[in-house]
Amino acid sequence: MKTTRKTAASAPKLSLEQRLLAIESARHAGRLEAIKRMRARLVLLEAFIPAIDAAGIWLDMGATTEWGSKALWIGTGVLDHQAAARLVNVLVANGMTVHERKDWGPSGSTLHLKKGRLIVLVSVDHRAVHLLEVPACA
Repeated sequence: MKTTRKTAASAPKLSLEQRLLAIESARHAGRLEAIKRMRARLVLLEAFIPAIDAAGIWLDMGATTEWGSKALWIGTGVLDHQAAARLVNVLVANGMTVHERKDWGPSGSTLHLKKGRLIVLVSVDHRAVHLLEVPACA
C-alpha cells in the first residue's frame, strides 16, 4: 500500500489576511480563556484597587496574566519605572506580605506578594528597587 505525504503545496492556500485573521482569532480565544481562569484571583485583587487608584498607579491590564497556576502577574507598564515599586508598597501597606523575593542582579527584582489565596507577582526595575519599603520575606 502506497502512502501519500501531504505537503504545503497540497494544503489550501490562505491569503496573508486570512492567515493573520486566523492567528489573531486563536490568540484572542486563548486570552479570553486565560481571563476566565484568572476570574477568582481578579475578584480578590479588586479589594486593592481603591488603594492602587488613590496612589495614582496605573495597572497594565493588557499584560496581566497567570504565572503558573496560582499567581497573577501584574505590571504598571514600562514607562514609569517607579510605579512598580510604589505598587508593591501599596499592596504591602494594605495587608499583603512579601512571600518571596527574587533579585535578578542588574535587571531588578520580582516580588511574590500574598494575602490569603491571592498571590501577586510584581517585577521592579533595577532603577526603582531602592524605593521598596517592604519587610523581609514572611
